[in-house]
Amino acid sequence: MTTPATLSGTTSRNRTVPPRVAPLLETVSRSARSAVLVAGGYFETGAGVGEFALSSFALAQETGAAARRLHRGNKVLYDVIVNDLGMSCSTDVCTPAAARAGFVESDLAPLRASAAEAGTAFTVTRERTLRNRAARAMKHRLREAGDHPLFSREGDEILFRSRTYEKVLAGVVKDDHVVPRCPLIVAEYFARYFARLRAFPDCDRRHVVDINSLADRDKVTKGAEIYLRTEARPGEEIVLVFADAACADPIALPYTAYDF
Repeated sequence: MTTPATLSGTTSRNRTVPPRVAPLLETVSRSARSAVLVAGGYFETGAGVGEFALSSFALAQETGAAARRLHRGNKVLYDVIVNDLGMSCSTDVCTPAAARAGFVESDLAPLRASAAEAGTAFTVTRERTLRNRAARAMKHRLREAGDHPLFSREGDEILFRSRTYEKVLAGVVKDDHVVPRCPLIVAEYFARYFARLRAFPDCDRRHVVDINSLADRDKVTKGAEIYLRTEARPGEEIVLVFADAACADPIALPYTAYDF
């Protein structure tokens, strides 16, 4: 006798996938191994861990646990992005955030407590590191412009040739130094995430589930397009998740290179 599935596309074995995270995992295979990285808990050091950081981290933990139930061979990683640039970025332009002495480990205490309760661990990605890596990579692209036709320099601006937005400012050049803008920094963290997921060669498909506030939709979508059109490999997908501070009703938008 067949037990009815409780969610569309799930079997009785997977009936425990919570309804709020089911859309986030809709494209993850139920029959083959996948490597999944869930990013939640984002916060700015100027503000510290607040409601969105705690809520999105809880959503990330719930999503990862459900991904493990979809297939027992799935690999699941967790990461928290910390904005330690002293800047608040919601579009292409960054503006100074509230002053603070900088990132300290105690900032992570609420998230570490939540992870310990769930029996998981997570890594931390700092935007300062991403910015520096993105700057070095872009300097190389500018030197080898013929190999990177999707980027162009117009005056001091470095532009990405988007198929979604009229203009994507990837960075600016100041005194021979590249200063990355938000979309390029976002693309860099996707590059780092997928590099980590490739460490699991038994997983043919790789998914990054990236939980964001609604205010960050433009910058993360631009960053996803940059990564998927310039560096992505077959079998890679980015699931952009947008939610309010409580993450009560998240919206999931899956993208692969074929979507741009």
